[in-house]
Amino acid sequence: MIGSYGLKGHIKVNLYLEELRLLKTAELFFVSDFQVKTKINFLKKLKRSIWIAAISETKSKEQAEKLKGRHVFLEKKFLPTLTTEEFYYEDLKGLKIIIDGSMQKGFVKNVTNFGSGDVLEVSLDARETTIYVPFDKDNVSSIDLASSTIMLTPLKGIFN
Repeated sequence: MIGSYGLKGHIKVNLYLEELRLLKTAELFFVSDFQVKTKINFLKKLKRSIWIAAISETKSKEQAEKLKGRHVFLEKKFLPTLTTEEFYYEDLKGLKIIIDGSMQKGFVKNVTNFGSGDVLEVSLDARETTIYVPFDKDNVSSIDLASSTIMLTPLKGIFN
């Protein structure tokens, strides 16, 4: 996420990457809301995940300020290949939910992590509110990206 910095249009970027080598392999980045492909030069590491960077289209402090709070994305082709037990959050969003032993159906609205593990935010067809389901082997029995479905076997009480 971009924070302001201002010096010569430089920006402060908070990175949420496990593999920082992706910064060097990606040629272009996308800045949210602007749909702009741009080159980002990561100039100086301030802390573990905070860098000072220069975006090629940002030449002034005013331009840098307009980017504050925006997210920066990589093209998926630059991301590492995952194992069969790993998934990118974006690939899970929108998948159909099938609940083992139930007629209820729904879809994955979002995937988040509040600090204690990943959770699926599930929207069921009969409810207005969403439900958070721990994304673990106890609650998720299978994921089939090809058929866009997730089979849930939720622990007792999750959907009550």
